[in-house]
Amino acid sequence: MQAEQWRTIDITIKTKKEYRNPFQEVDVFGVFTGPSGQSLRLLGFWDGDGTWVVRFAPTAVGTWTYQIESTDPQNEDFSVSGTVECVPYTGELAMYRHGFLKVSEDGDYLEHADGTPFFWLGDTHWTFVTEERFDESNCPDYESQFKACVDKRVEQKFNVYQCNFRDGNVDGHFGRNLDMMQKTENGYLPNLEIFHENVDKKMNYLADCGLLIAVGYAWCYDMERHEAERYQNFAKYTAARYGAYPVVWTLAGELPGYTGDLAENVRLWNLVAQECEKWNGYGNLQSVHLACSRPFPRVYEKESWFDFAMSQAGHGDMDMSQEMYAQFKEMYAGHPVLESEATYEGAMSGEYSSRIIDAKMMRRLAYLIMQSGGCGYTYGCNGVWELQWEAGVGGIGWGDMSWWDGLKLPGAGQLTIFRDFYESVNWSTLKPLPEEKAETTCFFLSPTPNRMRIFFTGDAEMKRVVGYITETSMKALTLRGLTAEKYHGWWMDPETGVRTELPGEIVPEQGEWSFDGSKIWKNRQDYLLVVEAVQ
Repeated sequence: MQAEQWRTIDITIKTKKEYRNPFQEVDVFGVFTGPSGQSLRLLGFWDGDGTWVVRFAPTAVGTWTYQIESTDPQNEDFSVSGTVECVPYTGELAMYRHGFLKVSEDGDYLEHADGTPFFWLGDTHWTFVTEERFDESNCPDYESQFKACVDKRVEQKFNVYQCNFRDGNVDGHFGRNLDMMQKTENGYLPNLEIFHENVDKKMNYLADCGLLIAVGYAWCYDMERHEAERYQNFAKYTAARYGAYPVVWTLAGELPGYTGDLAENVRLWNLVAQECEKWNGYGNLQSVHLACSRPFPRVYEKESWFDFAMSQAGHGDMDMSQEMYAQFKEMYAGHPVLESEATYEGAMSGEYSSRIIDAKMMRRLAYLIMQSGGCGYTYGCNGVWELQWEAGVGGIGWGDMSWWDGLKLPGAGQLTIFRDFYESVNWSTLKPLPEEKAETTCFFLSPTPNRMRIFFTGDAEMKRVVGYITETSMKALTLRGLTAEKYHGWWMDPETGVRTELPGEIVPEQGEWSFDGSKIWKNRQDYLLVVEAVQ
C-alpha cells in the first residue's frame, strides 16, 4: 500500500459480528509506526454494514507499519496489520508540500509542520452542509454550485474554507440544521446517509484543493444539558472521519452566545472541545468562533486544547479600531489571533446602521488585524456566507443577492492583493511598533479620532517597516530606531495592487526619518507604506 506524504489513504476493516450500536459499543484504532520510530494512534470510524475505516495521512517519507486494535478483544476481525510506503508529495499544494498546521514558537502565528508560516485567508460558508449543492447549479456558467465557490476562491489564493456542520437543533437563528448525529434507543449513532451523500463529497473536494477546513459542530445558542453528550459523540466521530484531512476545529458559532445561562453554555461546550482533544490523533488545532460583543468574550484561553483566537468584529458600526484588535491580542496573549467574521461584503450592516458594506469597509478590517499583530483574515460575502440559491431565496435578510453574483463582488480580489502584499514583506517577522518608534501626526474627518490612530509594524532590526494608512489618518510620520544606513520606500494601492516608489534614497539621521504623507493621501483613500533597508 502506498501513499503520498500528508495525503490520506483508508484502511478498511470488515467484521461479521453485529453490535446494537456499533459506534458506541466498540472503538477501533490504527497504531502507526514511522521510519524514525514516530507513532500515531488514530481512531477509526464506523461506516456501516460491519465496516470500520482508519484514515491515515503519513507525516514522513518511508515505510510505516500499522496494527489495528479494538476495545473488543473477542473480535479477531479487528486484528489486522500491514505496511504503508510513504513517498514524497509531488503536487504544488502548499498544505501537502509543507504539512499540517501548528502554532509558531513565539505564539504569534500559525505555521506548517516544516516551519513555513501560514497566512490565513479564509472564505465563510456557514451553511455548506445544509444549503450548498454539490451536484447542482442554477447558474449556467457552472455545473456545481459548491465547486464554483471553492474554485473561485482557490483561484483568488484563499487557503481557508470556514464552515459549520450545523448539526442538531441548538440554534434556530438562521438556516437549517441537520441531524447528523441521531439519538436512537441504543444511544447516539451517526447518520451515514448524510455523511456519504453530502459531507464526504465536500470535505474530500476541499482537501483535494489543499484548503484548510476550519469547521465547527453547530451554533452555540442555548445548548440544553442533554445536548453536551450529543456533541461529544459528534466531536469524537468527526475527529475519526476527518482528522487526517487538513482541518482545524472551531467548536461552535458565537460562543458564549447572547442570552440564557452563558457560563453554563461555555462549560458544556468545553466538554465537547475536551472530547475532540481526546480523539485528536493528528493534534489538529482547536479554537472557537466568538460572539460579537464588546468587550470581546474571554473564554478558554487557559484550556490546554485552545490553540488560537478568532475574533468576531461584527458587521456594522461597533468599535472596529486598531486599539480594539490590540486589546484582543492582549486578552489572548500567547495565542495567534485572527479575524474570523467582520463586514461581509454586499450585506447590510447589522449593528447600528443600515448601509451596504463595500470592499473598502471590508479591506480596512483585514489590514487592521494584520497591522495589530494578527495572522489572518476571514472574508464573507452576501449570497455565499449563508448561501442564497437565488436573489431573495434563502439567507436571513442581511442582503438580497444570488450566490453567483456574490462571487463577482470585488473585495475578494482585493484580498488576493492583501495576501500577496504581506507575503512579499515577510509578514511573520513584523510586529506592531510602539509609539516611540513610529510617531504619526494625523488629521481626522471623523468625530471618533481614537478609531483612526495608525500603528506601524516592523521587524526586530527595523530593517523593514510597514504601515496601513486609512482615508482619515496620516499627515506626517517619524520613524526611530532604524538600523540600516540607507532605505528605499514605496507605497501601494490596496485596491489595485499598483506600487509606486518614493523618490530618492532614505538616509536616516541617527536612526530617524520623517515623512510628509499628505501628498499621497490626496490621491488615495487608503494605502500601504513600506520602508525597507537597501541591501
